[in-house]
Amino acid sequence: MSVEQLLRESLHRADDYDPSPDLFARVQRSIEEDRAHRRRMRWVRFAVAAGIAVVVAYLAVMAETVDGAVTWPWWSLELLTTAVMLVIVVVLGPLIRRFGRIYAADVFRANPPTGDRFLALLDIAYYLVFLAMILTTVSTSPRRAWLGPDGLTSYLEHASMRLGDLLLFMGLLHSVTIVILPVLGLVFADGWRRLPPDATAPDHAGPDG
Repeated sequence: MSVEQLLRESLHRADDYDPSPDLFARVQRSIEEDRAHRRRMRWVRFAVAAGIAVVVAYLAVMAETVDGAVTWPWWSLELLTTAVMLVIVVVLGPLIRRFGRIYAADVFRANPPTGDRFLALLDIAYYLVFLAMILTTVSTSPRRAWLGPDGLTSYLEHASMRLGDLLLFMGLLHSVTIVILPVLGLVFADGWRRLPPDATAPDHAGPDG
């Protein structure tokens, strides 16, 4: 068979090719995910712009002029810092859970419901720990340095320390969780393998059922 005949036969087979419906499903799902991603990004940009506008408006309302210099009461800055920390906790919580769900599904592959319950418990611990951290770092009275000539600079150092400690603590705890979670998954998987087959059956009703 000549090269020309081989080429003609190959082109003829390509014309008779019937695409797999799974390919169209994957392409359609990819398009839908891309649209959802663009919607999320628009929402994120809108939320960031709205947050910046709220902060600027708040600072404009709370601003005071002392000896020709613009400054802010210490309690207004403390309130703003606490609000920013709360927003960080509330925003990062669902984001961490979204990516953690995939990780937990791989770790608890032997029993996926255990991974879901573990993530629910982690959510409770997440909010309790970081809300407690925010409350314990709130100042209810001004420090002496905040009332001096360089009070604004001193308070900004305090605020950056609070925000930095929060982010550092969040990173450390989640790093520890990432390391420990596979160990827990192995322990649970080993425990499930040791159970008798009827104990892991979906219709198992227990000793009284």
